[in-house]
Amino acid sequence: MTSPTKDPTMQINPLAFDAGEYAARKERLLGALAEQRLDALLVFQQESLYYLYGYDQIGYWVYQTAIVPADGSDPTVLCRNADEHLVRDTPHLQDVRTWLDDSPRDPGTITVEILRERGLLRAGARIGVERRTYSLMPYWYDMLTAAMPDGVELVDASDLVSALRQIKSPAELELMRRAGAIMDAGFEAAFDAIAVGAREHDLHAAAAAAMYRAGGEAAAVAPPIASGHRTLSQTHVGPSDRVLRDGDPITIELGGVHRRYHAVGAHSCVVGEPTAAMCRLHDGIVSALTGAFGLIEPGRPTSEVAARVQEGLEAAGLDRRGRHVGYGTGIGYPPSWLEPLRLKGSDGHALEAGMTFFYFVGVTDRENGFCFYVGEPVAVTETGAERLSRLPMELVRR
Repeated sequence: MTSPTKDPTMQINPLAFDAGEYAARKERLLGALAEQRLDALLVFQQESLYYLYGYDQIGYWVYQTAIVPADGSDPTVLCRNADEHLVRDTPHLQDVRTWLDDSPRDPGTITVEILRERGLLRAGARIGVERRTYSLMPYWYDMLTAAMPDGVELVDASDLVSALRQIKSPAELELMRRAGAIMDAGFEAAFDAIAVGAREHDLHAAAAAAMYRAGGEAAAVAPPIASGHRTLSQTHVGPSDRVLRDGDPITIELGGVHRRYHAVGAHSCVVGEPTAAMCRLHDGIVSALTGAFGLIEPGRPTSEVAARVQEGLEAAGLDRRGRHVGYGTGIGYPPSWLEPLRLKGSDGHALEAGMTFFYFVGVTDRENGFCFYVGEPVAVTETGAERLSRLPMELVRR
């Protein structure tokens, strides 16, 4: 890998880590390529490009790929001409080819030409492709497959880099802790903005301003904030102009972000005094989460944690069967801050030190027409779990 030689103060996007961190990631990547018997990997996912090389940009909806040979030689990047300078700004990516909007050859054809130039299209070659990503539309993938010669196997390698990203290094964990502190600042500001007559947008504005002041960045997901009947969306809508009323339930989910690393949490609130139904639901959720927290440790199957949470919910007369109670977070780009890790009954992962995830429960009270969510960011340590938030899991009343 090319050693960084540029003055970091002159970079458009200064790297988040030192050269040793990226070198270690390269070695892990080459090991994974060897294990899966791949001759090369076509990296399309923007999260992967940032993880491996520190390449950071927002135009990843167009075709761009890093061609990574399994022999350890330097990658070749194909990007749109407008992004060439951004790629070269990254010290670890110096072999850059471009395509133009009016190019007579489509980027899929150019990719195949580069693979041939690099000697990677021998008969029987296995080329990994990150297919499960928003960065590779079917339109672009069809171009690539149409240009690929017979005798070359394209292998779905969507999970290869994603699996490496699940285990955070000590340096990454420090960024996750910083993201957690930024998230807390956003929640506290949003709580303070709750009042009869305030809009959901006012809560969003307060949270966003506080997180930016605390050193945060734009999150990969617009913060789900809902009040009243809108809480039935189960954190899948953004804030609106709805005006808060006395007695309204509110759900707020925020992602604190630092150097693209996301710590995600959720809290439920009430304008004024909560009803007995609200208290029962919130207490049941918190009891289930805290009752299973002690199971979060290295070697523990994620399915066991999920099962214990469900047992706690059932003891409180609640139910979340068939749904996850946590998902991995780390590097995120719109439209998602999720990693593949899931805490659910059918997930095959076992927890490992360095994993980070959003640990949560959401339950709907259909009879009374509202939904509550509670959760926090968690890191798995060598001996158990570390909360990445200092805020208590309590029903916020304003």
